[in-house]
Amino acid sequence: MVHRLERDGLLRLDERREVRLTERGLEAASSIVRRHRLAERMLVDLLGYEWWKTHEEAERIEHAMSREMEERLVEVLGDPQTCPHGNPMPGTTPRATRPLERLTTGERAKVERIPDQFEHEPGFLEYLDTQGVRPGVTLEMIEHRPGTLRVAVDGDIRSLRPDCGQKVWVAV
Repeated sequence: MVHRLERDGLLRLDERREVRLTERGLEAASSIVRRHRLAERMLVDLLGYEWWKTHEEAERIEHAMSREMEERLVEVLGDPQTCPHGNPMPGTTPRATRPLERLTTGERAKVERIPDQFEHEPGFLEYLDTQGVRPGVTLEMIEHRPGTLRVAVDGDIRSLRPDCGQKVWVAV
């Protein structure tokens, strides 16, 4: 597969045999990410899916989406700037964010995004949803020390899994 992608001009192998995307490869990757995020937006905004339940379905749709459908979705959805998980559309300027664990006690911040790599973790997004943690929600850091992460979500104090401190990103 790597050699086929290299032959097609999408990547190159450097002197250490590490894979590097070419400009054409970066454009192709950005296009796929954009279609994926638009598919997630369509599922949530038009079809009523839960925000945490869209990733696998969007993976199926992104490969079948035509350029025309992509353009129509942008129009119908009002040119969304993020996916339902808060990650920016390719080509947009992302908001400044930091991991939740960097909040100090008593500090409040809005959840901006759940980075892409954590969408793949089985049950993680659903777990966040059960705790009331989703993009757009303001959290207050109550306590953060090794093994403990407590936040207030709409006045309710929640004990989150410690790994949420690295996997939930809030506004700077």
